[in-house]
Amino acid sequence: MWTGGSSSIMEGSMACGSGAPWAWERWWRSICRLKRGSRMKREIVRVEGLKKAIHGSQVLNGLNLSVYEGEILGMTGLSGSGKSVAAQILAGSRSFEEGEIYIAGRKSEAGGKAGRPGNGIYHIRAVPDLFPCLTVEENVCLTEPGAVAGIFPTRMQLRKVREAAHALDICLDSRASVNSLSLYEKHQVSLLRAYYLHAKLIIMDNITNDYTEEEFCRLGRLLLRLKQKGVSILLVESMTERVTSFTDRLVVLRNGRDEGILFREEYGQYDINKMMSGDYNLPEAVGRVAAGREQEVLLEACRICGQGLQGLTFHLNKGEVVGFTDEEDALCTSVQKLFLGDARTESGTVVLDGEPVNIRMKRAGLIELGFGYVDFYKSSVFPQLSLKDNLTITSLNRLTSRAMIHARLEKRVAEDLLEALNFPSENLKRPLCEVSNREQLVAALYKWILNRSKVVVLNNVLSGTDMIMRNIVKQFLNELQRRKAGALLFSPNVRELYELCDRVYKVRAGRIEEEVAAAEWGRQQASEFELFRDIEL
Repeated sequence: MWTGGSSSIMEGSMACGSGAPWAWERWWRSICRLKRGSRMKREIVRVEGLKKAIHGSQVLNGLNLSVYEGEILGMTGLSGSGKSVAAQILAGSRSFEEGEIYIAGRKSEAGGKAGRPGNGIYHIRAVPDLFPCLTVEENVCLTEPGAVAGIFPTRMQLRKVREAAHALDICLDSRASVNSLSLYEKHQVSLLRAYYLHAKLIIMDNITNDYTEEEFCRLGRLLLRLKQKGVSILLVESMTERVTSFTDRLVVLRNGRDEGILFREEYGQYDINKMMSGDYNLPEAVGRVAAGREQEVLLEACRICGQGLQGLTFHLNKGEVVGFTDEEDALCTSVQKLFLGDARTESGTVVLDGEPVNIRMKRAGLIELGFGYVDFYKSSVFPQLSLKDNLTITSLNRLTSRAMIHARLEKRVAEDLLEALNFPSENLKRPLCEVSNREQLVAALYKWILNRSKVVVLNNVLSGTDMIMRNIVKQFLNELQRRKAGALLFSPNVRELYELCDRVYKVRAGRIEEEVAAAEWGRQQASEFELFRDIEL
């Protein structure tokens, strides 16, 4: 393993201090192997001592890395470690203050921007930079340098697009509107465009958060085909099980520095999660406390029909987390809409804690009855409000008397919650957009605890989270169980379902096809979802 990223042996030896679990001799052998490999392949990008501060906070603090031709390099780290900022600097969308960046041997000056499309570096984000009203082929050809006015796209361009798609084995209707494609298919279009424009390095910045396991496997095969064509890939990813699936090397970031660089054969020798945290005595991940077998029914839906539902019947016990999966619709949209106030139902009943629920009621009315909602955590908060206000916004009716908010009580409630979660209360008055992603996640989740919600609807809640944030989600679910509340979980990630749920309902054609205990289902499916360490073309 190469740690520290420095070309100096002495500097590298300092990075391998007594606190690191790897040996000096092992480090030296890895350095030699890296140098041998660098002679074989051309260096596309080299970064030395990269530093970047945002709003007075040092996001990157001496980052070092190299990307070689035809290599898939992974980059991982905890939330706030600087992954996305590093990707943006390499892509040229952010400037940097200190350090050196060499792209194909050419140095980029500090204070300016590094990557440009003309340099062969392309940046693909979770939300693709595509025009939804245009077709696939039009999006691919639109940014081609030197395009002439007149017929667009030209016959030559269309032929080149089809040849590129054939070379990468991308099977999309080139005349289809991008707006009609799934997220994975849109990312395919972005990759096709980068290859069509002769990309040397493609930076993929946390794009797989909302992928199903099958889509991620297909992405892996596509990236390996690009690698065969000599294209380099920088895969930025928070989930270690994914970033280690088909990468050749892995850069582990911590506090804006490269904590270590691992070769593929070393992935199983080190605890990457502990490297990311910098705490080699880090406790194990929080486990979900399983609900008891004999529980009272909290929520019951009976024979719901209308808008994609055909006699949907299920129940949620107190203290349970129940998930839903559908082979044709990964997020079970029709079931979600039933509890988001968006469904157009024709018949059926819903009972919450013994009281009937008007299933045509809108979300505001459902919140008053005891429902809570968490989507992607950043879209479930008010970024300009303070952390305190975000935590208490759903429970103001309990903190109000004679139309006046008890400010001291509100502050005390928020402080007690943060203290129980081992978070400092010093950020209570700061706007949520200025605090850490973990505190934003706490605000998105725990406002429903303060609201005493009975059922919380969670939509892809682990999207974009690191291992510590996943622990926060599990602690939240355990707290719901302690309070005899429940949760409905929707996610395209099958692993997430059986990791967090007590039971999983398999939905087909708008009705429940099968009910499976999550622990048993996990054992049955474990071999099916072994994550792609050996993906082959």
